[in-house]
Amino acid sequence: MAAPILAVDDSAPIREMIVSVLAPRGYHVLTARDGREALDKLRLLAEPHIILLDVVMPGLDGPAVVREIDGDDILRSAGHRVILMSSQLRLAARDIPPSAGQLPKPFTRQQLVEIVAQFGG
Repeated sequence: MAAPILAVDDSAPIREMIVSVLAPRGYHVLTARDGREALDKLRLLAEPHIILLDVVMPGLDGPAVVREIDGDDILRSAGHRVILMSSQLRLAARDIPPSAGQLPKPFTRQQLVEIVAQFGG
């Protein structure tokens, strides 16, 4: 059974594209519009998720969400696996956690499927 996925992006078309690519392949995909909504959903979920997480979002951005997960004993112990999505340049910045996977934007449907499979999907 593939790990469920939480797709977090402030762009509705990107969230919809992720769902349209992964759902037909048997993945259970939840979405969140921003970092705060993502954390709220993660706190309600029992099983570890693959989190496709946009880096640049208003309010709580991707690196801040990762810091929140790392600083919360319950979220950290859940075993979520984070894949950060952004431009290649932004993914090279110092605030990007080295523990997270990276999916440079723009990405193809095939690249999306491959990285999710690599992270246990």
